[in-house]
Amino acid sequence: MEVFAWGANSHGQLGLGFESELCMTPQRLTRHSFAPQLVRCIRGGGGHVLVLDTSGRVHACGWNNRGQLGLDSTEECHNEFQMIPSEYFEEVPIETVSCGWDISGGITLTKRLFVWGSNAFQQLGICQRGFMAVRRPLPVRLPKEEPALAISFGLRHCAVLTQDHKIYVFGRLRVMDPPPIELDITATTLHRCNTMKIQVHNPNELRIVALSSGQHHMLLKCVDLSQEGGSTKRILSLGDNKFGQSNAFLFEEDVRQLAVGWTHNAALLRNNEILMWGRNCYGQLGTGSISEQQAVPQPLSLRLPDGQTPARVHMGAEHGLLRTTAGEIYTWGWNEHGNCGNNSTENVCSPTPVEIPGRVKLAGAGSGFCYAISESSVN
Repeated sequence: MEVFAWGANSHGQLGLGFESELCMTPQRLTRHSFAPQLVRCIRGGGGHVLVLDTSGRVHACGWNNRGQLGLDSTEECHNEFQMIPSEYFEEVPIETVSCGWDISGGITLTKRLFVWGSNAFQQLGICQRGFMAVRRPLPVRLPKEEPALAISFGLRHCAVLTQDHKIYVFGRLRVMDPPPIELDITATTLHRCNTMKIQVHNPNELRIVALSSGQHHMLLKCVDLSQEGGSTKRILSLGDNKFGQSNAFLFEEDVRQLAVGWTHNAALLRNNEILMWGRNCYGQLGTGSISEQQAVPQPLSLRLPDGQTPARVHMGAEHGLLRTTAGEIYTWGWNEHGNCGNNSTENVCSPTPVEIPGRVKLAGAGSGFCYAISESSVN
């Protein structure tokens, strides 16, 4: 198994051992602190990346100006991966990780929340005094010790989904008026910080099961309990809607996965259709054209070869990445830093294949960069 990375590398976030403005084609990593065959997921932030392995260990690389690598280091950048000491998580394996612009978080197997990085807007859920930047994972207790299920970061906010399907939002996320009628939103405090509590109005009819954050908006995937077996066709949204990115929809098919960029969204449906909406000034919707915005979901402009279906969609700040079940990678959108990996810096308005040796098993994206792990025989 081999690890490849491409795109912006100004903070060493590609893990290549050096910093550079860009890498326009996939580069193979020669050193890393994790075993590629044991990687569970890759998550990218503004200029940093976290890798979670199957043993629940977290590995970090890149920009560290606010301590977002969690290494208890004051170095501005780390251009090679290092493992965050497990003692920082009290020796409990991590189950899921997430990255924001300059913030990171993880949830342990015991459903305990840890956060680290910037707290300039109280997005860590703790009082600012003495905590403007947190350089090693810090446990945060939710109200009534509620177990955490998922975490998602925007530019200035952190959203946590609990096991009983409530959401707590720390930091700054402006809710457009009026909020969705299905939701009850109340203001509370947590550790002397202003906190937004979100829950459905009728939990016997609707349940929040997943969330994804953009720069200043958030999408919520819901289960409609009134439908036999529970339908996941309903998407609710909160936040800025300047480009139509915060529009909510009831799709004709169940939603398998949501992926959110800074100001654009993707919904992968059960029938394998990928629908895109929001800002499109860089071609980040992958619909074959460039426009200021697209308020109504449009299909991704890609016809896969017979036998291939979408496996996973990933969003950078203004670009997208698709991994297929055959291990192929397609990218589109903003390409100023070589984000699309096609040996160019011209923006791409339709998905284009990326040449990576072997079959890609796992991929991820950050603000302006991408990662892929391949069953490659590169020497």
